[in-house]
Amino acid sequence: MRIFARAFLCPGGASPEDFKRRFAHSNPGSMVQAVKGGLAGNEVFVELLAAQTLYAASSGGLLAKKPEIDFLLRLAGTTQISLAIRNAGAKSGDKFVVVVAGRSALTRPLGIDGKELPRLELTGAELGRIEKAALLNAERA
Repeated sequence: MRIFARAFLCPGGASPEDFKRRFAHSNPGSMVQAVKGGLAGNEVFVELLAAQTLYAASSGGLLAKKPEIDFLLRLAGTTQISLAIRNAGAKSGDKFVVVVAGRSALTRPLGIDGKELPRLELTGAELGRIEKAALLNAERA
C-alpha cells in the first residue's frame, strides 16, 4: 500500500478548522488533521505516523473510530483521547501543522499560507516516537 502525506506549518491566527476543511475539500477521502505546532518538523516522520494510521484503518485496527483521532493518538503517544487532544491538538490562535494523508497524490489548496515541512532523515527521537506509536495497538489490546 502506497501512502502519500504532506504537512504544512501554518501561522498563528489562522483557523485550524478552516485549513482542515479546505484540505479535505481538495483531497476527498484523505485523512486531514491539524496538530499543535512544534510537535513535528519533519514530513518523513509525519508520513510514517500517517502510514500507521492508514494501515490500521485498512486492517480494522484503528485506535479510535476515526483515522484523524487515531493519528492524533499516535502523535501524542497515548491511547487517551482527551490527553491527545490536550497535548497534540491544534488551538486557534497558535501555530499549527496541517497533515493530509491518503493513498493517492495530494493537492495543496489555493491560498493556503503554510510552509511545507522539510523531508529530513529521521532522528533517534523521531524513530522512538514512531516505535511507541506502533506499539499503542498492543497497549490497547
